[in-house]
Amino acid sequence: MTIAHVVFPVPVDNHFDYLVPEDRIGRALVGCRVQAVFARKKSVGVVVGLAEHSDYKDLITIIKVLDDVPVFSAAMLDFARAFAGHNACSFGEALSMGLPAYLRKAGSRKKAAGGWPSDGQGLPEKLPVRNDLIFDPSFDKRWDILLPRMRAELAAGRSVLVLVPESSYLEEVLPHIGPLAGPDGRVLLRQDTEKEEYARWLKVRSGDVKLAVGFLSAVFAPVQALGLIVVIDEESRFYKNDQTPFYHAREAAFLRAEKENASVVCVSSAPSVELWREVAEGRVALEKADAPLPSVRFLDISNFKMKKGSLLSPGLRLHLEKVLKEGGKALLYVPAAKGVGYVLEEIGKYMPQARAAGYDQSSVARPDVDILVATQAIFRFRGRVTYDFAAALDIDYEFHKADHRAGHAAFALVQYLRQMARKSVLLQTREPRSPQLHAIADDGHEKFYTQELAAREEMGFPPFGVFAALVIRSADPELACAESKRLYDIFVAAGHAGVNVMEPAQDRAAIVRGKFRWRVMLQGQDRMAVVAAARATALKFHGKKDTILTVNIDP
Repeated sequence: MTIAHVVFPVPVDNHFDYLVPEDRIGRALVGCRVQAVFARKKSVGVVVGLAEHSDYKDLITIIKVLDDVPVFSAAMLDFARAFAGHNACSFGEALSMGLPAYLRKAGSRKKAAGGWPSDGQGLPEKLPVRNDLIFDPSFDKRWDILLPRMRAELAAGRSVLVLVPESSYLEEVLPHIGPLAGPDGRVLLRQDTEKEEYARWLKVRSGDVKLAVGFLSAVFAPVQALGLIVVIDEESRFYKNDQTPFYHAREAAFLRAEKENASVVCVSSAPSVELWREVAEGRVALEKADAPLPSVRFLDISNFKMKKGSLLSPGLRLHLEKVLKEGGKALLYVPAAKGVGYVLEEIGKYMPQARAAGYDQSSVARPDVDILVATQAIFRFRGRVTYDFAAALDIDYEFHKADHRAGHAAFALVQYLRQMARKSVLLQTREPRSPQLHAIADDGHEKFYTQELAAREEMGFPPFGVFAALVIRSADPELACAESKRLYDIFVAAGHAGVNVMEPAQDRAAIVRGKFRWRVMLQGQDRMAVVAAARATALKFHGKKDTILTVNIDP
């Protein structure tokens, strides 16, 4: 009797045992998809183990073996298992991330093509593992360092996987890496239709593709003989998945590289504090591309009597008038929450002669004007567009957000503005003598990271601690609140050592798509302890009516 241990893409930690019919013994291999009845309906699961005996009686039989060869290699199974433990999801949910939509469907007849080299047979010799951070403040030196690394891996017969945070990066990345592998040896893992997604997945899995480019989910791409994962602008918020399972692509890249004995190179103009700690403690090597950047100056607006909501100070108007007089162009950054409209009204009032326009996330084209008032959306043009002068209209707003990453976000903002300005950058502030503010504008980087690491260590914030947000959402606001309190009581009753809990509160995004959201925050020093506590609490919680619980581990 052969027993298959099968996992499904559901939030359950255990595998399920099924009988393998005699005519399918030898076909139901570890890593293959199977069709079986689960929760009273036909579902697709993955075989993660085989045994001769089971602790359970009256087992039902597998309906079909859906693959002629395993979909997942041993290394990918190990990666998915580690990913699940790192991000508080189930093994089955993690494996589902590595399948195109066609292969996740119970009725699909699509199959994986080709096999995986086993036990290292037929694989090219590995190059020494090197995890690096390329710190490129100027944005234009990174490729001089990165391309030789990629060429070396490809020349050795190894594959390279490149992650970019969003589609706007493709205009900058593809021209650099396009010639490396030739048209038949590279693929862009962009998800358009399910048919196109499946075709690209097969092309990568065949082993013919040695260079794959994609967004955060591409970290699961079935590249063979993986040698190098490149993470472009690893600090980008777009690398954090915004739905279950909540994971960070940078963290997943390091996990996968560890399982496949591959290297990781992160490229950044404002490295995350999490990655900087890895550098400081010697686990990641730093290579900095030094280049001159425009100076940063502060404009003290504490003494100006400005209209409430106004962001265009008299001092800033003088700077703008000087730029326009010299025939230059200016970029004014405004937080998306404040919008560009009011600033444009002020410019029209005080500087009617200037051609001004706005640019935000909804904009289709970038206006060619004298003064561009823009939100963070403008940074998609870094490395391709520059202005004579740039200014952050309210740097205090960025620095004082109720978020432990606000300091780094302000640092990144200043770095991005310096990349887009040819001559100077101005920061409007009411705290011109703030040591933290001066640290984010310093020409070097050590001052900022030294201060930020010390502050986070003192408070137990990442990367020195771990948060887990247990978020309840429901269409009924009272039910969402009540269920979050019940969730809190479940955690307290269990008494998880080394993990602190905060009382229920409205989530930062209190209402999303008609759902009211409440959260219970866990905090601890040991990631595995926090993950285990979050998973145990979630599994004991059975939501009422339409309530849904999600677990988000930070980082």
